[in-house]
Amino acid sequence: MANGKPAVSSTVKRKSSDQQQLPWRPFKDRPSGIWIDETVARIKETAQPELIDSLFRNHIPKDAKFRVLKHLITVDGRKRPEGDNCPCPMCTPNRFLTGSLVWFYELQCCAFIGNCCANDDVLAEAEKERKWRDRRDSEEGYLLDALPLVAPRLNVLESLKSVAAEAVRAYRKFRNTIPEVHELLRQMKHHHGGQLTLTEIIRDESQEQDDDYFGPAGFKGRGKDGVESRDHVLGTFSGQIAVQKDYNPTKELEDMHRMLLSVASDSYSQDALNFIVGMSENQRHAAVVILRDVEERIVKFKARLQDLASFYTAENAQTLHEFFTHDLNRLYFRVEFSNGRDGPTLKFKRGASIYTLIRGTWANKLEFDWPRAE
Repeated sequence: MANGKPAVSSTVKRKSSDQQQLPWRPFKDRPSGIWIDETVARIKETAQPELIDSLFRNHIPKDAKFRVLKHLITVDGRKRPEGDNCPCPMCTPNRFLTGSLVWFYELQCCAFIGNCCANDDVLAEAEKERKWRDRRDSEEGYLLDALPLVAPRLNVLESLKSVAAEAVRAYRKFRNTIPEVHELLRQMKHHHGGQLTLTEIIRDESQEQDDDYFGPAGFKGRGKDGVESRDHVLGTFSGQIAVQKDYNPTKELEDMHRMLLSVASDSYSQDALNFIVGMSENQRHAAVVILRDVEERIVKFKARLQDLASFYTAENAQTLHEFFTHDLNRLYFRVEFSNGRDGPTLKFKRGASIYTLIRGTWANKLEFDWPRAE
């Protein structure tokens, strides 16, 4: 460019020696983001890319290779003087309204072309490069926001250790103190989605002498064993995480802590940009996957703890009481709720035996702030 005016580059061949060439700005290197944004804005504002001097507006061979600078730019046809389509330098005039701003790296120029104007192989290669660059830019942008948050997130995980330890103790107290209740409720969760279901046997052919019954199959139906039954659903119990075979929020915290350190053991003490620049493509992609995984895990960590806390409520105690005192339930317990100094408490009583499950105060500390990018 001479004196700020577009120049005619000798790199691009003229379609014919006697055809007048419109001027353009040569680009030996990929244009800057500033120029790209300004050019896209001008295309949308004027709706006449053929009047932008910095763009190449002469004929371009269909096999010319390019890189996509901005994909899917739509021009408002109502802004065009004749209400027609935009001309494409790769094919015909009045060709399209939605196209792409591209850089022909071998021809050293930029143009606004239709999305289906180049050869299939050229389009495929350009699209592949565009997707790679979009993913790279997205990952780098994400890491620029996420890496400075590693240190404060580690601090949050550290502060939650006592919460997790108390929750583990409450869970294991339940599992180890009354394992038969724990096992039965786990069966309710796995087989009935947490619905407290008891089955009543209406008729059993194996205990009858008369085999000439041909009536209806009962409420639930007659199976191959000749048994008619119906289910009684006594509600759904809360806090189903409490009846898992193994629940360990402490280990969940340790896993997240280890994942953060594996990505950026020292990145939070240096400039995030310098740290990202030093990454290989595989390292960058892996870092993004791991950090996003941690973001999902902390949400699940909190949700599981809230679910465990919901086991220790008056409503849940009443639902469990009706289930364990029902005539059809072979495992009998009276369930009572109280709210003491150590938090909500469930008491399972049978005869002279009392099994006390204290939730603890850990559930009051679940409204923690997880650092996020602004």
